[in-house]
Amino acid sequence: MVNLLLTVFIVSFIINWAIVKLAKSKKWFVNEADMNGVQKFHSTPIPRVAGVPVFVSFFTGLWFVEPLEPSYVVLFLASLVVFFGGLLEDITAKVSPTKRMVATLGSIVILFFMGNISINFLGFDWVDYYLSNNLILSLLFTMLVVGGAVNSINIIDGYNGLMSGYSILVLLAISYVASILGDELVLQLSLILAASLASFTVFNFPFGKIFMGDGGAYFVGFMMASIGLMLGIRNEEVSHWFVLLLFIYPLYETVFSIYRKKIVRGISPSQPDGYHLHMLIYKRLVKCKTFKNNKVICNSMTSPFLWALSLVSIIPAVIWYDNQTVLIIWSIIFMVIYTIIYRRIVHFKFKFNR
Repeated sequence: MVNLLLTVFIVSFIINWAIVKLAKSKKWFVNEADMNGVQKFHSTPIPRVAGVPVFVSFFTGLWFVEPLEPSYVVLFLASLVVFFGGLLEDITAKVSPTKRMVATLGSIVILFFMGNISINFLGFDWVDYYLSNNLILSLLFTMLVVGGAVNSINIIDGYNGLMSGYSILVLLAISYVASILGDELVLQLSLILAASLASFTVFNFPFGKIFMGDGGAYFVGFMMASIGLMLGIRNEEVSHWFVLLLFIYPLYETVFSIYRKKIVRGISPSQPDGYHLHMLIYKRLVKCKTFKNNKVICNSMTSPFLWALSLVSIIPAVIWYDNQTVLIIWSIIFMVIYTIIYRRIVHFKFKFNR
């Protein structure tokens, strides 16, 4: 396993390195549209195609796994649609959010029918009855949950190391539970993806030499949700609420943002703004003066705050992966903590010198 993970890391590292070098010397993989937006901290265009090395190294790793599982082919075929839908946006900046969402839903449909990966039980008898006996209802609910997870991962991909660091923590949590249950398949999938992301993080955190982009964020979100659901489907001890608690940070960030934009500010939920929690942490908590006002480094120093916050849900999820009641309670606790932190940062004037 160690040699396999090292191979994945090296493959991802080489491709990331090549992209960074070619972007700097030949201006490949970059476009001027990259400089537009409320979250831009870099002064020159940065390649946003790190999804390519993550995608390639992940499936390269699976190719060397013995024995080859039929589920690998399903994951490959299903992820192709969502990955290329996002990658096309990274390259052209002309793919609308609607078209990207259609691509995401297309991948979920393939996963649902070819991989039998679905959500048809939540631990409540009356809900489970309808989900398990109604194919269309189960498909729609799976599309809602997995689609929400994919989109939420893309939303938090705004600061160096934030998405990849959080994703690695989630994947390590899944791999730990899989190892306890002896699920070798899920253990391998989660660790291989974590190794690929670790290599990307070397280039992304803290200097921001390359960005994940929509293709990478969608792919990682899709794969994490799929792997998490596979763990629950393959092991009756694992509650689907385990996966929900692992994803509660980006999911609640998404729901809270919709509420904040639509209800509080009266704007479209799809319109970007500068009031996500990670943006407020950057503006209010990160002391840029410590880093000589280097915006890129200050950007990166935002991520550890959110890694720590995500552990408030990840650690309980690992401890009580088989206890539905406790998982639900911790989901509520996390949402309360997130809301309190958000309100404190918004209303309290920190006296840090920037």
